Amino acid sequence: MNGERLDSLARQFATRRISRRTALRGLGGVGLAAGAGSRARVADAQQATPAALPTGTLQVRRNGIKLSSTERQAFVAAVLAIKKAPSPWAMGLSIYDTFVLWHRDAFNCDLNAAHMAPAFFPWHRQFLLLFEEQLQKVDPSVTIPYWDWTVDNTPDSYVWGDDFMGGNGDPDQGYVVTTGPFAKGDWVIKIFDYNDTVQNPSIIRDLGGGSLAPTLPTADDVAQALTVSTFDAEPWNSLSPIAQSFRNTLEGWRDCTMETCDPVVGMAPTCTGPHELHNRVHLWVSGEFQFSHQEVAAGAGAPSPATPAPGEPPTPESSAEILGTMAANSSPSDPVFWLHHANIDRLWTQWLSLYGQIYLPIDGGPFGSNLNDPMWPYQQLDMTVTPADVLDTRALGYVYDTDG
Repeated sequence: MNGERLDSLARQFATRRISRRTALRGLGGVGLAAGAGSRARVADAQQATPAALPTGTLQVRRNGIKLSSTERQAFVAAVLAIKKAPSPWAMGLSIYDTFVLWHRDAFNCDLNAAHMAPAFFPWHRQFLLLFEEQLQKVDPSVTIPYWDWTVDNTPDSYVWGDDFMGGNGDPDQGYVVTTGPFAKGDWVIKIFDYNDTVQNPSIIRDLGGGSLAPTLPTADDVAQALTVSTFDAEPWNSLSPIAQSFRNTLEGWRDCTMETCDPVVGMAPTCTGPHELHNRVHLWVSGEFQFSHQEVAAGAGAPSPATPAPGEPPTPESSAEILGTMAANSSPSDPVFWLHHANIDRLWTQWLSLYGQIYLPIDGGPFGSNLNDPMWPYQQLDMTVTPADVLDTRALGYVYDTDG
């Protein structure tokens, strides 16, 4: 799908767009932009840990490795079903592809609705909730599992099994996924980044194959992030100091010096530090092989890689403009996105249990990121959802299997 076919809802907010490609080409080649509930109470840091889980009243999101084969198949079947079902919000799209469209257009720098800002956690929490509700219309037993990438951190993990997310990309076919339920030909990508000149309709993965994120975050990385007791800090973006911003620490920006908004390309941070935590996982899955292969080609004295013609799969010699699917603004086109962000959401619940239902900024931050600001696109769907509304997962009807 291109800009000409953008539905009217997205068109309203799509005058300027951010590009992960541009972010990745910042100084030092760094950067990855990688139902409403009742109003949650903003509590003191000393607030007690929530009470024990009431039996039978809350749904439990579980570690994917603990799902039975039948449960994995049920999740996959529900995902495939909403990929085919027509969207109630965007004419001509499926339910699934509407979620991809929203995530892509949340990078519009006039909005900056979901990344590089305090709303990173609440926006994605509501995003997962709404997605989960659609899955449960297909199968009420399904919840979004999470992928604990600190433990299951290799390309032969259960995550990449043929009965779940499918395997790594095939290097002989441009790194497209050819196994599992989301394989080439069975799973067709419809929403692309605005400056994607290739628009490969298949998922592209090169697990750990790029130089920017050859490994996944560790348990020590997570533990260190959870020691940051302040939710966020000025200037409320990728420049927020990680010692004072749990949000920026877990989102993964490091050593950023500025954010700029190009009228055509959109907003991108200029950073010189490594990719960490959330950002690192996106890059590890995608592989960012445009960089690693370009460097190999250059080292061999080969000519600069050329951009392949639209529709042609990338090759090591023509991948300068190609990113793995999880590195794109349209990253939900790879269904592992949901498992990754369920884990991010789980880690936020752990932080909230440590420090209380604290959120910053109360006001004075970017619109959409203040405590009581309505978040896009939910208000366009007749749902007034603010960060304050989603601080308590129990009020939203779910917990994680690691919650106390």
